[in-house]
Amino acid sequence: MQTTPVIGNDYKTRDLLATVRNYLISGHSEIKYQRKAFKSSLSLLFLIDSSGSMIKDRQIAYIKGVIAQTITQHRHKRLRYGAVALSQGAAQLVSHYTTDSDRFIQSIGLLSSGGKTNLKAGLQLIEQLQPTKHVQLYIFTDGKINVGGSLQEAGIYFKQHLRELGATTVVNIESGFVKLGRAAELARVMGATLLNL
Repeated sequence: MQTTPVIGNDYKTRDLLATVRNYLISGHSEIKYQRKAFKSSLSLLFLIDSSGSMIKDRQIAYIKGVIAQTITQHRHKRLRYGAVALSQGAAQLVSHYTTDSDRFIQSIGLLSSGGKTNLKAGLQLIEQLQPTKHVQLYIFTDGKINVGGSLQEAGIYFKQHLRELGATTVVNIESGFVKLGRAAELARVMGATLLNL
């Protein structure tokens, strides 16, 4: 069936039944249209802690592998990917939303590590990307926030500015014999799901 695109998040499809009905009633041949909502694609946004604490036990390499494997498994689904990294006490945009999974994986692979973790800066950058209910946020961190405000302050900022997100998961990649549980605390403060890797 032929469709007529329109501006916005929907499109019009010719409604044959309504067109025939209109002709039988009025005697005029006028094409009627049926409006259908356009399905928005789901976006996966990764906030990656690539600070100095991620280098010691090769967590950053593990994170890159997990993300690459996840994207490869969902390659045939209609998904967009974006990424923000935390390093050197700041946040940087690794990749804006894209459907090019190969280029996205390459961008993640080139991510460098070092410095301190400024979670609030990362959340502020995510806010600039104007996330919606069609965005799922995955925060990869050990929860060791050491610049830009406390873990609690980051949680408050999240609740005030990023309520529109469809879902948020804190992915705990803390390693070592002694675990401080800060990622779990972050998930609790944000009201997010916790996933331990």
